[in-house]
Amino acid sequence: MFVGQYDHALDAKGRVVLPAPFRAFVAERGYVTLLDNCIGLWSSDKFSEVAQRWKAESEAGRISMKVFRKLMNSVSEVKLDSAGRINLPSELLEQLNFDSQVVVSGLFDRVEIWPAESYATEQGDVATSEELAEAVARLGL
Repeated sequence: MFVGQYDHALDAKGRVVLPAPFRAFVAERGYVTLLDNCIGLWSSDKFSEVAQRWKAESEAGRISMKVFRKLMNSVSEVKLDSAGRINLPSELLEQLNFDSQVVVSGLFDRVEIWPAESYATEQGDVATSEELAEAVARLGL
């Protein structure tokens, strides 16, 4: 399970260090693709489940074969190097306007890698919002 938030930097080659707690989950390889304003990273096992759901949606006619093909073609395999880094595809970095500062965020079954500025905008005042207070109460925390 991926949890926590970590501030990191991209190097000139588009590599980011994965936080140590996340490395074991993508030890052999992981998969990245574009999400809503960020890059999603899954372990091999979890991405296999995601891809199966995409395929089932396509076969059921809920998404077109064109969309399924686009989704699958936007995925890249990544591997950890000896320094615990993964190399993010330049196309994804350019599409999301990444600069050197990033946030690596755990989101249960995946990791999200955000441009730091976009993450700050996305999160906004959620830490002090009524929405968060209501969710905490609903979850019994």
